[in-house]
Amino acid sequence: MKKYVWFLIVAAFAVAVLAMVGCRPAETPTASPSPTAPAPTPDTKCPEIKSVVVRNVYEDAYDRNVETKDGSFTITITFDEDVAGDWSCILDKDAWTVKVVNPTRQDSAFDGDGKSANVTNVEKKAKNKIAITASITEGNDPIYYGLLCSEDDAAQYVKSLGLEEYQKPTLADTVTFKLKSTCKVYDQLGNPCCGLKGEACCAPVCEPVTVPSGCPLQ
Repeated sequence: MKKYVWFLIVAAFAVAVLAMVGCRPAETPTASPSPTAPAPTPDTKCPEIKSVVVRNVYEDAYDRNVETKDGSFTITITFDEDVAGDWSCILDKDAWTVKVVNPTRQDSAFDGDGKSANVTNVEKKAKNKIAITASITEGNDPIYYGLLCSEDDAAQYVKSLGLEEYQKPTLADTVTFKLKSTCKVYDQLGNPCCGLKGEACCAPVCEPVTVPSGCPLQ
């Protein structure tokens, strides 16, 4: 009888232990902390020049009537972001210095830093684009009007100035531009740049031609 009672006690204890283990809630693994996203790099750069396209205003080197015969050309500067600069200064034609460089022209004024062009207009073409209009001539009588950008321009140059064929220019013009240092070009956040400057080859196409690759007659 005592053995039977002892057996019942042991069995009851075992059932109670199993019941306690079975009812224990499952342990939830500790969640790993989420990685912290890196803080964005603040924009501290002013607008940078993305491209520069220099072209004669007229389309055909051999079609220069009285209305277009002034040697006008345009410099279209496109920035990599919108410009919110000091527009009263930026759009002032007297704030810009534009020069034309080509050592293969006859006039030595085009050597070195180049011959100064006459800036006639500066306008805002888009939020990130500025267009400068200027003019250049060479000679007195006869006169060659405009830039040398193409083989046709070079041929007309020889014809206009009465030069021999062997004196035909071998390079297209390089145009340099500089905004006076007191004018600020800044972006929407107010990051300023002073003393904007640059250069580009004259080309008869809409694509920019960079000076480091040379200025070929196209």
